[in-house]
Amino acid sequence: MKRLSIPALLTLTALATTTCLAGETGLGDLPGDLVDDLGALPSTENAWWLLGGTALTVFAHEIEDPDGAARAMDDTFLDPVVDFGNIWGDARVQVPLAAGCWAYGGLTDNDEVAGLGYDLSRSLLLTYSVTAVIKHAVDRTRPDGDGLSFPSGHTAAAFSTAGVVTRRYGGWAGGITVGLGVLTALGRMEDLRHYPSDVVAGATIGWIIGRTVARDGQGDETALRLVPTVGGIVVVGRF
Repeated sequence: MKRLSIPALLTLTALATTTCLAGETGLGDLPGDLVDDLGALPSTENAWWLLGGTALTVFAHEIEDPDGAARAMDDTFLDPVVDFGNIWGDARVQVPLAAGCWAYGGLTDNDEVAGLGYDLSRSLLLTYSVTAVIKHAVDRTRPDGDGLSFPSGHTAAAFSTAGVVTRRYGGWAGGITVGLGVLTALGRMEDLRHYPSDVVAGATIGWIIGRTVARDGQGDETALRLVPTVGGIVVVGRF
């Protein structure tokens, strides 16, 4: 199947489905808000996430065995589970979901849904753009022989969505989307489309961008949070 230009797909889908949107989540605000999102990326919190993600990526690179990882999941109960992760992380799911929420919220005057879709759309646009630049700069060969392996775009997209949802709502909603991101990462490895280091890097990129874009979310006090520490990463939160 011919590959789609992901930033173009996101932009065209948003334009086609949100022409009636206005106010704080209108198309006219998109360029300025994207600039604000980029300006918000350099932060102490994101520096910690980037440091931790880079360390895990390097560690995964040193020990990775793509064939062994695939065999561990193939022909077991994990196979159909992680296959769903491949579907969840696909741009043909993530992009319409984001733009659809944005459009539906605007059409029904539901500011909450529109705001969620707006955050998801901006986060995906930035995530796909960043991963595309890195993919072409690194040009790593995939385990199955294709190119542009590093980082995993599917995993980045899934964790971009997880970052937005966790920031906005926290709790079980955040935990579920993080879990779906993990399934996406496993699915990409099970299909020999990516090395472990590819999916760790993709998860780091998507997570940082998603949480940054949704920085004005209302769910932080009850959020399920992944907190980097000196000894690793811990999950904290209130339910």
